[in-house]
Amino acid sequence: MVLATLVIMWLTGLASLRITLAELETRAEANLAVQTAVLERLLDKFRLLSPLLARGPDIGQLISGDDAPADPGIAAVAAGMSGAEEVWLMDLTGKVIVSSQDGIPAGSIGGSTTIPQAFEQAKQGQLGRQLIPGTPGEPSNYVFASPLRRNGQLVGVLAVRVSLEDVEQAWALSKDPLLALDDDGRVVVTNIPDWRGQPWTGLNSGGDIAQLSFVGRLELLLPTTAAADNFMQLKANLPVLGWEVRTLVNIEDARQRSGWAMLVALLVCVIAAGGIWFLIVRREEFTRQERRNRAAALRLERTVQSRTAELRKANVLLEQEVKEREQAEANLRLTQAELVQAAKLATLGRMSAALSHEYNQPLAAIRSDAEIAGMLIERGRAGEAQTNLTRIGGMVDRMAEIAKTLKGFTRKSGTDIKPVSLRQVIDEAMLLLQPQIKQSEVKLDLSLPDEDIIVKGGRIRLEQVVINLLSNALDAVGTCAAPEVRMSLHVEKTEAVLSVSDNGPGIDADALPQIFDPFFTTKDVGAGLGLGLSIAYKIVHDFSGSLKAANREEGGAQFIMRLPKADKRMLAAE
Repeated sequence: MVLATLVIMWLTGLASLRITLAELETRAEANLAVQTAVLERLLDKFRLLSPLLARGPDIGQLISGDDAPADPGIAAVAAGMSGAEEVWLMDLTGKVIVSSQDGIPAGSIGGSTTIPQAFEQAKQGQLGRQLIPGTPGEPSNYVFASPLRRNGQLVGVLAVRVSLEDVEQAWALSKDPLLALDDDGRVVVTNIPDWRGQPWTGLNSGGDIAQLSFVGRLELLLPTTAAADNFMQLKANLPVLGWEVRTLVNIEDARQRSGWAMLVALLVCVIAAGGIWFLIVRREEFTRQERRNRAAALRLERTVQSRTAELRKANVLLEQEVKEREQAEANLRLTQAELVQAAKLATLGRMSAALSHEYNQPLAAIRSDAEIAGMLIERGRAGEAQTNLTRIGGMVDRMAEIAKTLKGFTRKSGTDIKPVSLRQVIDEAMLLLQPQIKQSEVKLDLSLPDEDIIVKGGRIRLEQVVINLLSNALDAVGTCAAPEVRMSLHVEKTEAVLSVSDNGPGIDADALPQIFDPFFTTKDVGAGLGLGLSIAYKIVHDFSGSLKAANREEGGAQFIMRLPKADKRMLAAE
């Protein structure tokens, strides 16, 4: 147990140290990225200032004029508006002609001796860059230089000096030391002033780094007792400047947390050891109790076995009852399907007389046209017989279309739900009911949209619903002087709404609540089975829709069917 305690303490301390170091590293990386961006944004801000000022026509006149102006003028304005530390203009010899700092003698600041590298780059037509290193008492400066041309000739150099003190002030808000090293390893920007201008190898010589104390502001203490291992070092490169930005994160707090975690692990292990010892002491008592419990369990098991036998018998009876109910439900569904088919056949029976007339009329016309065509062919007038044959073909196509729709309607419909075109359903229903409509001389008003509407359902079953609604409307207006049936179709949000209305006598208020009940009918005996509206109501609800009946204010009845539109996933699957 002692060995296990030592291992657990070591693993806990190691895990705590790694987790804390990972948190410190994440925070330091984010801080380093932000502070590096601050430095880059400052230099990017002034990188384009010197080329823009050098292109101004007034700047060239200041250099090429006979008399050098005493007033800094546009240089001071540019420096003040941009926030640059100083803007100065030099001639080709490197002498400062104009400085933005009023009151300072010309030539005392800047010049080719201060920025020889940037001055030569600008004279060669490039954007000159040069760092003016700082000291512990003065911040570093960065200079951008651009050539001044007049009439295509190089007349001087314009330089913009940017103080990096603003960056250091922003970095001072960070509690971790930050420093930027140039390519020589010298500290050029830092939030610790005493490090400015010092070589990094001198600060970190011998593997030691100066001890840092954060009291009030960030200060530097010089005893060399703190080892570099007390700090985690992260860095980011600035390839354009050739600099490297580093941050130092004190990991002493992480080590302290690791020590506390090890102490907590020790306490937990001591408590766990005490618990294990207590369990060992109580083991014998638990064993005796277990024996007593086992004897009681045997007695209970005998009781359970006897009752289990009774439950098995009850389960057998329940299973038999469930099977009988499942069989009854299957018989009910079969009966419902047979009733739907019977209703369709009853509807076809009502339409048989009209269909017979619809077939007899074209058959008589076909026979007449065929006899005339035969006579014309015998007389050698085959061209005129072609017209009769064309009419015969059209009437045959008409009869075939009616037969095709009638045959599909008589089939038993499936139970699958898929996208269905309401326009196709209405067209096929109208094809079957057209003879009945002609025979009854009812004015049928259709209001259908131009675009097709796709809903979720089954085509044959929806045809049955539409035929039942139209047939009931035609029957309702049979005794009217000016019978009229209106059917409209439109879309409301995610639903398709089909309305069938008539100008008949309407539905009695007492009969309205029972209008969709099976075998309920308001027709005379023998005129209907009372299944049409009941089956239509069941079909619409199977398709997650609704079917409602109401009386119109102007007279007559109105049936409104609502069906959900097919969504994009169903259309894509189809």
